[in-house]
Amino acid sequence: MIRRILLFLIFSVLVSGAHQVDSVELEFLQADGKWKLEGLLDIAYMLPESRGVEDAPPLFRKDVMVEPPETHARYKREAEKMMRQLLKLEYGGKELDWDIRFPEFEKAPLVLPPEEGGWALMKAEITTPALPGPGNLTAYWSDDLQSELIVIVEQEDMIGLFPISSGMSAVLLKVAEGENAPSATPTRVAQTESWIVSGFRHVVPLGLDHLLFILGLFLLAPRLKPLLGQSLLFTLAHSITLALAVFGLVSLPGRPVEILIAASIAWIGIENLVVRKLKPSRLYLVFGFGLLHGLGFAGVLLEKLGELKGKDLALPLIGFNIGVELAQLAVLAVAALLLWPVRKWTKQIQAGGSVLIALAGLFWMIERIFA
Repeated sequence: MIRRILLFLIFSVLVSGAHQVDSVELEFLQADGKWKLEGLLDIAYMLPESRGVEDAPPLFRKDVMVEPPETHARYKREAEKMMRQLLKLEYGGKELDWDIRFPEFEKAPLVLPPEEGGWALMKAEITTPALPGPGNLTAYWSDDLQSELIVIVEQEDMIGLFPISSGMSAVLLKVAEGENAPSATPTRVAQTESWIVSGFRHVVPLGLDHLLFILGLFLLAPRLKPLLGQSLLFTLAHSITLALAVFGLVSLPGRPVEILIAASIAWIGIENLVVRKLKPSRLYLVFGFGLLHGLGFAGVLLEKLGELKGKDLALPLIGFNIGVELAQLAVLAVAALLLWPVRKWTKQIQAGGSVLIALAGLFWMIERIFA
């Protein structure tokens, strides 16, 4: 039975990807008695024939601009249909009706926004009348591809950036009793909470490579006390390089970093098979590999942070790192609970699990070298 489970897990890992996070970024605005969300959408991400399909042909800006009007009309229909499935707005506990338009498609000739790589993007403007009275304007995001909606809210003293995970929500605006007009007042606490959820999701369920690294630490010495220290040390290390990368003090190409991350996973798995007990040298490895994984996190986080700079980066960094640490602790706790009923097979599970982790790391390393 254990052998079958291990074979199934190996297959599952080999056909799975790592660090695949999509996001839709919209800016929240208030003007002329309306609430508005506007931003750029990837046209291919909105179409049923290419959305979430790994081998789907890409849509290029230059090709879309010369397509016939009926094709452009279809793109608008599909984008609106998809956005209505993904996004829901509520105020005061009541769902809001909203309109959506795509300004570039109302002009002739069609000129789409330029994008590095030449991908076809379309500007979207979502509007709803601003309602009077006290209440919260809440955005809900629901995507079966596990994407995130990132909402930008500008204030006088800061720019709020709210990542809304699939199945989650965030308050974009709060109006207190007695205020004549609504004003965007997303709290720092609400923003931090959003980033904690984003950091947690980056490990569970989206970060299979990071998750396997943590499980590799667990399998060598499945005792919670030393594991807590390793987890905190790992978080400290990746927090350092993540912050350095986000503030622009360190910059490394993404592909070599991803290859080295895969190698770190393979290393942990192989070391578990040749080392019999936890040694101080493991702590140095955990810290060193944590520095490496922080650079991997930076590649994902920088895409979400956009143009944020200076003090506006503090809350995303703090929240994201807290979320990652909470996810690591959750993984360790669940692993300990699952091991307890079958603890008489601990050695077999340690060996089989370490083989799985080593194979996954080697597979990802080879895949990333030759991809």
